[in-house]
Amino acid sequence: MVEFTFAPSQIKSVKKDEEEILFLGFMASDQAYCFHINYIKEILKIPKIFTLPQTPTFLKGVIELRGTILPILDLKERFSLGSVHPKKGRIVVLTISNQMLGILVDRVTEVFSVSPKEIKPTPLVIHQTILPFMEGMVLVKDMLYYILNPKNLLSAREYKMLESHFPSYEENSKEQG
Repeated sequence: MVEFTFAPSQIKSVKKDEEEILFLGFMASDQAYCFHINYIKEILKIPKIFTLPQTPTFLKGVIELRGTILPILDLKERFSLGSVHPKKGRIVVLTISNQMLGILVDRVTEVFSVSPKEIKPTPLVIHQTILPFMEGMVLVKDMLYYILNPKNLLSAREYKMLESHFPSYEENSKEQG
């Protein structure tokens, strides 16, 4: 059985007896994904990314964002789908446990809202490949979105690696471990 839990701040009231959840939809390769809107800080064009030594290939490096050094993760590389084109892609800046992380995606598609009843569990065949990242699936218009859990995009070991470059990531590694 799959359960979906969302904090009250993540649910927007539409009608007295119906609640809607807001998501930001985006593409990586030809697949649609989404994050809950409460994780989203902003969306950027891709600036110059400075590489980090001895990191996994999906951790592209860092950018400077208004005085903050922001780690950048390529979602396509994380899912073994190739790389985001640096001139065409976007960075979705997320806030995860009070830490910011930039996610490279091919393009942002839309902000949409759905009822919790519309969210379906991930099929078992998908569970083997990307289950740790997913919270479910939802059909919006003619687009099937995989709902991603940004807290699970990095393993405890990967958070520890980030911590070695960014001491502020220490709390995330403790939460993941």
